[in-house]
Amino acid sequence: MSKISFSDISVWVIKFTFNSRFALANLCRKLPPMARLVDKLFFQGDDMQVLPMDTAIKTQRSGNVQELEVNESVPIKNENTVLPSQVLGEMIQKSKYHFIMDSCICRTSNNCQEYPQDLGCLFLGKGSQKISKKLGRAVTAREAMEHIQKCSKLGLVPIIGRNKIDSVWLNTGPKEDLLSICHCCQCCCLWKMTPNLPEDMGSCFSSMEGVQIVFNEETCNGCGLCATDTCFLDAIEVINGKAKRDEEKCRICGRCVEICPQRAVIINISVDAVKRSLERIDPLVDVQSE
Repeated sequence: MSKISFSDISVWVIKFTFNSRFALANLCRKLPPMARLVDKLFFQGDDMQVLPMDTAIKTQRSGNVQELEVNESVPIKNENTVLPSQVLGEMIQKSKYHFIMDSCICRTSNNCQEYPQDLGCLFLGKGSQKISKKLGRAVTAREAMEHIQKCSKLGLVPIIGRNKIDSVWLNTGPKEDLLSICHCCQCCCLWKMTPNLPEDMGSCFSSMEGVQIVFNEETCNGCGLCATDTCFLDAIEVINGKAKRDEEKCRICGRCVEICPQRAVIINISVDAVKRSLERIDPLVDVQSE
């Protein structure tokens, strides 16, 4: 009989409790002492940025995302256009260590049928060396880049930052040693439940630096495509024939931009967005350390 490892127990606990996550989040809202305990154990010091999908930016520029590959050059109308994935690429190239999980704990726990369950998180930094080989494999920077490109092509939403719960369940040591890069769908355990968490806890998952989203009411015809099964956080609803966005829930992932037939939703990215995003990430984890 094989010995049960810490990683075996962690995976079992997550899968067993996965479908209770929204109830637990609501309980934290109602019981401040419990919220403080959960925050200290799993969220303290977290900072995760949700990056708009590259395909959403390319949709705005080309008018038809289906004609474009993720790495295909896109006609740029002005020098202010940047692609959010540059943030991921910069951190991957900078890091000494890269580790890809063999599966996504969220998609497998939720038995996701919309996206591949075998596309797991990418971890950077020296903490990734401590992840059990039962859960994945160390890879090169090139393999890490290929992984994020594959995830992007499938329409998964990139999230990057320091996530304490990853360092806990993966037993990688201090949270400052592990940088998480997730590609999320509607099954994502933490991002999906942020509206249910107390505000100070949910705010650790926020939009990329230097991005804004605009809903043009004059162009919107109220078709509802952006709201129906498109927004992972249910941040959009149609009111009086117009799509309305809940600014507190929305993390500007760009899925609504892709699907809008009227092109009534636009993401604006500042020229220094990648620089500002990297400046926010750099102090979180020293991915270059041994």
